[in-house]
Amino acid sequence: MNIKRFVQAGAVMLLTVFLLYSCKDNSSSVTTQAPKETMSYSHADSIIFDAGYAQDYYKMLNLVDSFFNMGYISEVNANRWRGVAYNYLGQPRSSEFYYQRVVNAQISNDHDRLSYIKSARRLSELLVRRGEYEGALKVAVPALQQLPDSSEANAKDKAILLTTIGTCQLNTNQKRQAIESFEESYQLYVKSVQADNSDRNFHDAITSLSDIIKSLLNAQAFDEIEPWIVKMDSLEHQLIIREGGNTANAAIIDKHKADILLYKAGYLQGTNQPALASKAYEEFLETDFGQTAQGKIAANEYLMRADRYAEAADNYSILDEVIQEQGAELNLDNIYDYLIPKLKANAKAGRRDSVAAMVVDLCDVLDSAIIKNKSNMSAELATIYGTEQKETEIAHQKALIAENEADLSNQRLITLGVVITLLIVFFTIYAIKRRQHEKLLTDANTKLAAANNELEVKNKDLTIAREKAEEASKMKTNFIMQISHEIRTPLNAVCGFSQVITTPGMEFGEEELAEINNGIVENTERITGLVNKMLELSDVANESGIELNNEVEAKEIADAAIMKTGIDLAKHLHFQLYVNHDLIGYKFASNLEQATRALSLLLDNAMKFTHPAEAAVKVAGGIDKIEKASLTVQPNGDDKIDFIISDTGIGIPPEEAEHIFEEFVQLDDYYDGTGIGLTIARSVVRRLGGDIVLDTTYSPGARFVMTLPSKKLNVE
Repeated sequence: MNIKRFVQAGAVMLLTVFLLYSCKDNSSSVTTQAPKETMSYSHADSIIFDAGYAQDYYKMLNLVDSFFNMGYISEVNANRWRGVAYNYLGQPRSSEFYYQRVVNAQISNDHDRLSYIKSARRLSELLVRRGEYEGALKVAVPALQQLPDSSEANAKDKAILLTTIGTCQLNTNQKRQAIESFEESYQLYVKSVQADNSDRNFHDAITSLSDIIKSLLNAQAFDEIEPWIVKMDSLEHQLIIREGGNTANAAIIDKHKADILLYKAGYLQGTNQPALASKAYEEFLETDFGQTAQGKIAANEYLMRADRYAEAADNYSILDEVIQEQGAELNLDNIYDYLIPKLKANAKAGRRDSVAAMVVDLCDVLDSAIIKNKSNMSAELATIYGTEQKETEIAHQKALIAENEADLSNQRLITLGVVITLLIVFFTIYAIKRRQHEKLLTDANTKLAAANNELEVKNKDLTIAREKAEEASKMKTNFIMQISHEIRTPLNAVCGFSQVITTPGMEFGEEELAEINNGIVENTERITGLVNKMLELSDVANESGIELNNEVEAKEIADAAIMKTGIDLAKHLHFQLYVNHDLIGYKFASNLEQATRALSLLLDNAMKFTHPAEAAVKVAGGIDKIEKASLTVQPNGDDKIDFIISDTGIGIPPEEAEHIFEEFVQLDDYYDGTGIGLTIARSVVRRLGGDIVLDTTYSPGARFVMTLPSKKLNVE
């Protein structure tokens, strides 16, 4: 009877526990749903747009992240605004990355569809700018199909997409389809002007026609250009009539007129009507824009097409002023758009001195632009990689949270089942089972603690691995940049000399030809030497000893190294060799080839860093000082010989005494080199049983001490 009552009481307690358990879950789920402040989609969009209009693009990015995290805007719209911000920040790869995400996303509502269309439009324009016409078509055509025909709000997007598609078709041998696309785009702009003849609609229409004519001129589709010039001229005339003498937009109207005249000149020249083309060009010069620096640079496209190279070369003399006025920098695009045509104009005009000077400047500018472009690309790729990694980590964390919540739910159900079983079946032995249950919980906690410790260890290992990967990536990037600089500098010089020699109509004297020939030979040898050094670098990690199979004199090693480097013939320094009298006739065991190789690298170093760097020459206007270098060979105790190389060059700070022997280290970027010569030299000497150190007590320049063992060759 008592057992029955215990069981009944246990059932009542079980029911109570179950109800309390359920109520706890329900109350918990209710309290976690906290009310959230709301903001309309359009209001959030407007705030982001205002930040972009104020050209505060970093604020724009912060707003996008905040609004997306709070759920005010969708992921599609967030990625669209990120693409806009990075585009204006001059990071096209990051911009393209986010636009591509929008294009590949699933579109579920009208707001996202609008973001998709605008992102596809801008992405296709980026691809056209890079000449990827097939890829641009694959983006623009589906976006055009998503636009409703009756939507006047999206008419501008549709017109721009049609112009972009027409440009792609024109450059992929679809000329007829391109003209149809251009015509449809034009009709949309005409309707827009007829509905609202505001300044903006007029200027948008004229700008679109200008883009169409440029595409036709670039594709040399001269037979299709005239009707578009007439259309542009007509819209310009309507705008002038509408202005009615108002001078507010006089500069813009004058610019449109100047563009039309230049297009006429280009079209007439392309259709073999040079006289009419020249007349149109003269009318262009009478416009206000034609007298500006930008106008003169814009006119060069026609002048070059008309073989008026001297005039084009004169116009290019103000190129620096135009670039500075535009606030542009000499990146790879500007070098291709401006400096290369300038070089061609001067070459065609027969201005050899200008061409020679430009070739040297072009090599320097191109080298800097390439390095900066790679640095920018690395920074952009790091941003993209960081974004992807961050999103992967967030997704992983969400999965872990969901998994943990599922595990907790399962654990609650299991615990409840255990409690029910214990209460109903084993209530009489409650105390014993309670202790067993506590033991189970203790074991579970122990395992959980062990699992947490293991997870912490894994996280630490992952952190270390990531740091090593980042360091390796950084070293790889620096290595690539240095090698690119070392190879491209002589390669650009060879290309420059070659272009000058092969330019039609160029004539050179014997001295000039000899100088150019020497330049080509020197730079070719420089490239070959770099490749050889890179091959030698692969041997640095080898720690095995070098066989001492030669019986040599110290002076024999010194003479061989001097002859190999030619330091005694260098015109910019005075070189002397000192050999201790006690070493004359003394022969010891060594490896003549490898010892000569190491000593030659040290002599090369002395010869290079006593010669003025290019930057020093430009600043000082030439340096006539004769530097000094010497090689002193003397005994060091009974079993060593020192080869001491001293110079009066730029010197090395004492704190860099060991750093300079590391791979790819260069203390002065103005001097050519890869930063591996000293690394190779020390590796070779140490494998011979000796060492190379920097004498930090020497101040007039740099002094290296190469020590070799001087034991006699063991001959049985």
